[in-house]
Amino acid sequence: MKKKILLLGGYGVLGRQICTMLAPDTAMECVVAGRDARRGQACADSLGVRFQAVDMANPPALRAALDGVFAVVDTCGPFQGRTYSVAEACIAQGVHYVDVADARSYVEGFARLNESASERGCLLVTGAGTLLAVTSALVDSMIGHFDRITEIHIAISTGNRDARGPASLRSLLSYAGLPLPVMEQGNWRTHYGWSRPQNIRFPAPVGKRRVYLVDTPDLDIFPQRYAAHTVSARAGMQLGLFNHGLYVLARLKRHHRIADLSRHVRPLLKASRMFRAAGDATGGVRVAVRGEHNGQKVEHHAFLIARATHGIVIPASPSVALIRKWVHQGVSSTGAVPAVGLLTLDDIRNVLRGYEVSLVYA
Repeated sequence: MKKKILLLGGYGVLGRQICTMLAPDTAMECVVAGRDARRGQACADSLGVRFQAVDMANPPALRAALDGVFAVVDTCGPFQGRTYSVAEACIAQGVHYVDVADARSYVEGFARLNESASERGCLLVTGAGTLLAVTSALVDSMIGHFDRITEIHIAISTGNRDARGPASLRSLLSYAGLPLPVMEQGNWRTHYGWSRPQNIRFPAPVGKRRVYLVDTPDLDIFPQRYAAHTVSARAGMQLGLFNHGLYVLARLKRHHRIADLSRHVRPLLKASRMFRAAGDATGGVRVAVRGEHNGQKVEHHAFLIARATHGIVIPASPSVALIRKWVHQGVSSTGAVPAVGLLTLDDIRNVLRGYEVSLVYA
């Protein structure tokens, strides 16, 4: 019997990509779900799957939608400020769950669901996106080169023509210009979201990109998991115009000249579409690890480089890999955990086969 996979927000940019990658698997039945029936049905029809209307704010309707479901993939971002109502409903129904949250506070608080999830025999995973799931897999792939890790630096750059939705922009604007605790040399120091820019050289065809400080769960988890004394995470877009515009907005927010950056989401998306012909769709993820080996200081870099318009498959890959593993190999543990140590880089690369995404070490 096919296992039913409910994709909440499956008609969004990331949700649609995850559904596209899962739907051909004959061992599962993918169902696109959400409140927008028009968009949801159109997406489902185009992918050859079913649509189910689900209002996450309506607990009885949500529980009813989970009837007969094996696992839920939650892509309804942004996760900043969201409750755990969907995850709690999954626990109540004994349904496995994975989300793509990159919200630091959301991932940090997820552990409070661990006991109840274990009692119900289900596994709930948060942070199965580029930040946390992919970045930790890249660090793990290099860990054998070190006796001790001292620093980890993450950088992500998206191409101007790459797919992006309003949720990712809302997520960014939720912390731009606000205080951001960062571990530096063993101490927590406060910087600000979308500040302290750096130029990063990615392998061809991406090249040099400018990136800015972002708030991610990695900043809390990596100092614990790898005993790193310094951890940073930065992101940026291909066009300097948008990077600088967000930098200006972040500074205005920091100095209390703008109260709410979220009202700029629509104008910024509109401006982005106007300049869509500029640049290209290439982008990448870089994880730089510094430490010691045999008494010597060493540094290793790992990159995932996306060509064409395939950048979106990178954040989609951890959820796809987890669902495939659960469906075909079974779920071997229970609880509520962040997406670290659950997937190897090979697991992720297996999902990325057939797409123009390459792994580069330096």
